[in-house]
Amino acid sequence: MDVVDLTMDLCRIPSLTGNEAAVMAHALTLCERMGLRVRTQTVATEGRVNVLAEDPTVPAELLFSTHLDTVPPYIPPVDTGEKLTGRGTCDAKGPAAAMFCALERLRNRGEKRAGLLFLVGEETTSDGAKAAAKGFAPTVRWLINGEPTSMALASGQKGILAFRLTTKGVACHSAYPELGHSAIHALLPTLNRIITESWPRTDEMGETTVNIGLMQGGVAQNVLAPEAEARGVFRLVTPLADMEARVRAMLPSDVEFERTGGCDPITLHTLPGFRTEVVRFGSDVPYLRVLGTPLMLGPGSIHDAHTAHEFVLKADLYGAVEKYESIAVELLG
Repeated sequence: MDVVDLTMDLCRIPSLTGNEAAVMAHALTLCERMGLRVRTQTVATEGRVNVLAEDPTVPAELLFSTHLDTVPPYIPPVDTGEKLTGRGTCDAKGPAAAMFCALERLRNRGEKRAGLLFLVGEETTSDGAKAAAKGFAPTVRWLINGEPTSMALASGQKGILAFRLTTKGVACHSAYPELGHSAIHALLPTLNRIITESWPRTDEMGETTVNIGLMQGGVAQNVLAPEAEARGVFRLVTPLADMEARVRAMLPSDVEFERTGGCDPITLHTLPGFRTEVVRFGSDVPYLRVLGTPLMLGPGSIHDAHTAHEFVLKADLYGAVEKYESIAVELLG
């Protein structure tokens, strides 16, 4: 297999989160052509499956794993000469193609202890990874996760605390504010405090960051708002439970807190001779690390993922095949 051709093939198949059936069927077919034993796991709806592929005679000790869903909108792939552009080229169908090719090379040299695990749903709730970790995927020694890290080995991944804040008010005509109170006005001081608070920092992970990404409330500009809400995300460098407790403690009684998602920061396995960095984005690794010691790396940059100009260099795809193969050889001994 050629990694550039395979990346193009995978990226030609639209696979927005929730609609991954066609790309997973294609991945399954490729695995069967390689002579692998393939199992599938339905996730949420029929046809939407995780795909696990192993040698039929030797249990896997290492899994290459990544997701095949993408964020919207679908952008068809284009070969521009030195790079491939389009949705999924670096996040994460390019890494997936490199994993296919690396596994093929490993098998050609007689190494049968590596397998593949392709997942749905990473771009929203990681429902595919959560399902795979509950008895579907095997326990292995090593798990190599593919994400666009510019081929740096991730030494750690920041945690996440996603949250929703809500307030209630009493609507009235804005000319007579003494007759009610505004939910928006009540929420704004809390948001300001969250934004300006001095949050934890560690030498290993760096600083905690926070973003208030969504706000809504009220009914009209001349009416005091009867309700308001804001949604945000912390990128954590300290345990999730500690941060949640600290945020809850700072809230006034009229602001309600709901955690909508989250995971702890994690430390990842690295190897000598590799450039390393802490990644700030989320991945399936927090849910998959129960399967085996995790590593994370892949071609392309996270700065280009999720953008209209998403791309991966062809040279980096070929380099990723080499790196995945050499890492597997080193880990398996």
